[in-house]
Amino acid sequence: MKIGSLCTGYGGLDMAVEAYFNAEMVWCAENDKYASKVITERFNKPNLGDIKQINWALLEPIDILTAGYPCQPFSHAGQRKGENDKRHIWPHILEAIGILRPKFVVMENVRGHISLGLAEVLKGLSSIGYDAKWDLIRASDVGAPHQRARLFIIAYPNCHACEESRRTLGKVSTESRGFQEWENIGQTGCEHRGNGQDVSYTDNQHKPHDRSMQELGSRFVPRCEMHLQTPPDALDQEGKLNAKFVEYMMGLPVGWITDLDLSRAQQLKMLGNGVVPQQAYYALELLHGSRI
Repeated sequence: MKIGSLCTGYGGLDMAVEAYFNAEMVWCAENDKYASKVITERFNKPNLGDIKQINWALLEPIDILTAGYPCQPFSHAGQRKGENDKRHIWPHILEAIGILRPKFVVMENVRGHISLGLAEVLKGLSSIGYDAKWDLIRASDVGAPHQRARLFIIAYPNCHACEESRRTLGKVSTESRGFQEWENIGQTGCEHRGNGQDVSYTDNQHKPHDRSMQELGSRFVPRCEMHLQTPPDALDQEGKLNAKFVEYMMGLPVGWITDLDLSRAQQLKMLGNGVVPQQAYYALELLHGSRI
């Protein structure tokens, strides 16, 4: 299976998708110059750059589209401007899905996206004939010593969709639930089905996974294996946060980022925006493995 990757970062989400589906990234679109260095060194695949400038109809067909799109419009750490944030690029991702028509779409974002923007995403997917499932997964669910709760979404074509239904399916919106219910979705969980849709949310109170991050990492292709080693020191020689320690905490192979010609600040920024591969893999086990 072939993967097209949007907003790739250092490729954490793609590592998990490659391993779970026995697939391979064939192209990506990442416009951050430092993340692009990691992509060149670790994946060596064509990088199409800014997704706002891509003609999707000209691209090689893919089976899976991944997207860890910018979290700043939705994050509680920011101003939460949503679609009014200049970094809001969901409409461009939706356009890509609608033209490429992959078998699966796998996306990741911050917890704050549940109460801001998720309804728009689900409505958009529904309007082009895609069902979706989502859940909130913590890195600690796979044995990491930190929570880093993240929203994972998997979408797939609605087998009942036709051209007419694609024009009329956009029913998953705040009209079908009160605003307060969307605000509380992360705590209460809910499920909505209608017009042939399967758009659901599962209870996010997962029990910790019964495998350590190292054990889970061993299931990945070699470049995503976690090395069985003593964790690096948390602080470097200058008493500052050690990028190698953060790299380890993110479940990445030793040196995945820190062996490249990048400054400490660049490394930490990229790691802070990245995905724990083992966490994403577990999300796929829960979401894809259950009812699709």
